[in-house]
Amino acid sequence: MPAALQSIWENRPLRNLAMLAAATVVAVVAAVIAVATDHSSVQARFTPHPLFEGLDTRLDQVDRIVYTASQGLHGEVRIAMSRGADGVWGVDERGGYPAGAELVKKALLGMGEVEAYEPRTASPDWHRNLGLMAPEDIGSAIRIEFFRGDERMAGLLVGKMPERAVDVRGEGLIYVRRDGEDQSWLARGRLPLHKTVAEWLDPTFVDIPREELARVTLWGGTDNPVIIERASRDESDFAIVNIPAGRATRGAPVVNGVATTLIGKSFDDVAPADMLDLPEDAPTVFFDTFDGMRLTMSMGGQGGALWAKFSAEVDPALAADGADGEAAAARADALNARLGAWVYKLPQDVGGQFTQTMDLLTREAGPADL
Repeated sequence: MPAALQSIWENRPLRNLAMLAAATVVAVVAAVIAVATDHSSVQARFTPHPLFEGLDTRLDQVDRIVYTASQGLHGEVRIAMSRGADGVWGVDERGGYPAGAELVKKALLGMGEVEAYEPRTASPDWHRNLGLMAPEDIGSAIRIEFFRGDERMAGLLVGKMPERAVDVRGEGLIYVRRDGEDQSWLARGRLPLHKTVAEWLDPTFVDIPREELARVTLWGGTDNPVIIERASRDESDFAIVNIPAGRATRGAPVVNGVATTLIGKSFDDVAPADMLDLPEDAPTVFFDTFDGMRLTMSMGGQGGALWAKFSAEVDPALAADGADGEAAAARADALNARLGAWVYKLPQDVGGQFTQTMDLLTREAGPADL
């Protein structure tokens, strides 16, 4: 036996301490192995599975989707979408205005495919930490429900995203629990989680292509219109054609900005057309295309916002030479079908552009303008 070990062995206190240390090491190693083995066995026994078994085969039966989210002390916001007889989904809170088709599709497929990836707490005391407190309890969870008539086919509470937001396959991860159950899960899947009605509306709006836009008239039908046009599709810039004597344009970028304001824009909100009565002298804008279609936009205020109604018609007198009258009629019919039954809340910048007067869009002419 080496001298150092011999010395420890003959020293009883040191010998006891060494034996205690060795026993402790053995116990710690055994505990680690036991925990690792137990964790491994738990992991091996759990197999990810759909949260709503068989729902993916019955998605064609879903005729109503309801999202509910808390607004804190202001109560809850409820967004319901119903499928019409024609198969088109509409937003109930906006009189059935079409919902975004891609969003509805993502909600349907997402709910059908979401699966329990790992079990989490079943204690209600820990639900708030995972964002799984129900909306009616002033919780941050979003409740998603699928219905077939009065039958609820599925109900899910969706909470926070974990720090590890995707799994090894790149699938999204989020905390969830089935509505009415305490067991929570780390789930795998993707769901749209919009909390406002406006986000669910079909964003398609006035889709007149820039190359087809010939003329825009502000304050149409009044004694002081502002007429902005270009002579042909080949002209890149619009110009104000009725500038008063002694005035000059503020430049092509300003004029082009007004003429093309609606291109690529959406709207802030929508309501059935009969909910807003516009005055007879409401500001009106005409949009004329080279093929002879005119879209009329009439504006009015309500609740501090600017709302607009639209109607389209074909006027051959507005058409350029060789214009396609059938194309103009088809464009007018499509716009009327989409916009005619509704009134739209305009973004603030859009309303500001279309209520400008001649004085705002021009300046006093100088020597360089002569």
